[in-house]
Order: sequence, then C-alpha cells, then structure tokens
Amino acid sequence: MLAVLVVAAVVATIVGLTWSNTSPEKETFQQGKAQVVHEQVPVALSAADRRAVLQTVDRFVETAVARRDLAAAYDLTAPELRGQVSRREWARGDTPVLSYPVYRHGARITATYRNDVSVQLFLKARRRSVEPLGVDMELKAVGKGANRRWLVAYYLPRQTLGTAVARGPTAGPEPKDPGIGPHLSKVWFFVPLGILGLIVLVPVGLGIRDWFGARAAERAYGNRRELPPLPPRARDR
Repeated sequence: MLAVLVVAAVVATIVGLTWSNTSPEKETFQQGKAQVVHEQVPVALSAADRRAVLQTVDRFVETAVARRDLAAAYDLTAPELRGQVSRREWARGDTPVLSYPVYRHGARITATYRNDVSVQLFLKARRRSVEPLGVDMELKAVGKGANRRWLVAYYLPRQTLGTAVARGPTAGPEPKDPGIGPHLSKVWFFVPLGILGLIVLVPVGLGIRDWFGARAAERAYGNRRELPPLPPRARDR
C-alpha cells in the first residue's frame, strides 16, 4: 500500500511538471516605449505648506464630513475624489464622502512628497453610542505662488460604515469570527492526516505481528523440521 502511494505521488508530480500550463492563450506585448514607474521620494514639508494642509483638512471636515456646507466643500476636492460629479450633484449629497456627526477631530501628517501628502484623520462624535472613526486622506497641491492650494484627492474610512452609526439600546452583540468555514473547525484538518497515518501504520503493524508470531513459533519448536505427532484417535486406543 505504501509503495502504491509513493508511485501515485511520483506520477502526479511528473504530470504536473509536464502539463503545467494547458491554457490556449498566449502572451501578447504591445510595441512602443516601455513605461517606467518612478517611486515618489519623500521630501520635507515647509511650515507654510503644513499649515495650509491642516487648514484644508479642518475646512473639509466641517463642510463635507459634518455636512455643514457641501457646496463649499466642492472647491476643496481634487478631480481624483469627485470624479464626474457636478457641483450641483455634490451639493445635493451625491458625494463619496460619508457623513459623520463630528464633535471633535484631529489630523496627523504621515508622509510628505512633492506636492503630495498623506494624512490620518481621527473623528469623534458627541454621543458615546457613535464610535470614533479613523480616515486615510491624501491631499495634492495645485497652482503656483499665491494661487498654490491643497485639495483633497483621497478620502477613505479605515472602518466600515456600520461602526460609525449609533447603536441603539436593543442592538445585539457584534458578530464573532466563525473561524474557518461556517461549520467546520480546525479539528477536521486532522482527519486526512489520521487516515493517511492508518494507511501507513496498519501494514506496518501487521508485519510486526507476523514477525513476532514467527519468532514465537521458532522458540516453541526449535529448528525441527518435523511436525509434532498427532494425538491418537479414539479407535486406536
């Protein structure tokens, strides 16, 4: 049995190496100059830019996140965030920015590049039933000189929307992680290992039993080749 398993494993390995890719599709390459992606190099942020970034974040939280003036928030967004949404649609609430009952907020600049910064935003509501919310933001600088300003190009909460809504007094407990699969536990992973162990150990155990039986017979009868005499039959007595 063990030999059969070894042969099967060898055959499967050979087949996998020989026919590793059965897809009929072929790779195609476009002609032209190769595109080279350059990684951004961190740069120091000037004091003026730092103040401008934090002011934009504060203004964006007040107008867009807290929903106090959506129309004014439109001018604080970059095309990467608002997309094809018009000013009128944005003012009506058609915006990718989730609302939050802001009571207090804080911002921390985490990375600075040329005309590009990353910010971590922390939001807190007045009611304790509303959980605090963390948001990842990206701001980009546009314009030069006196017209230089920072716009919000990326805004994504690091928690789901369900954690930002109020929990009522009858709200149930948070769902727990069911583990691996809806019904199976980690114990089931040991079932195949147990079956494989039985396939290997059963023949070994039978062989050991036969060996001990042969040794016992040899000790009982020695090296005699003749079998012991049969007991006499009843009519010969």
